[in-house]
Amino acid sequence: MIIGIPTEEGEFVSDHFGRSKYFVIFDTKNANLHKLIENPHQHAATEQSGHGLLLKMLVQNSVNEVICSNLNPRMQQNLESLKIAVKKCAPSATIESIVNHISH
Repeated sequence: MIIGIPTEEGEFVSDHFGRSKYFVIFDTKNANLHKLIENPHQHAATEQSGHGLLLKMLVQNSVNEVICSNLNPRMQQNLESLKIAVKKCAPSATIESIVNHISH
């Protein structure tokens, strides 16, 4: 399974899903296989186009699930319509703790 996690610097989960600077994308079958991708939403002209760019990036990276601490209802509906599961975590959780929890 491919998981996407919003982050500002790659260490902690961002408090804001859509406006995070980056997303950590990793494969649960190989926790060492991960990448940090810039969130395209931050360069969009409008909020609507930003959501579209973010969703497209997640789909292009074959993300099956996102883990976040905060998500607006519209984005959650958009993710679910694309068959991307949403799981919540504690605010400012470490990405390392999430990866370790999933891979064990």
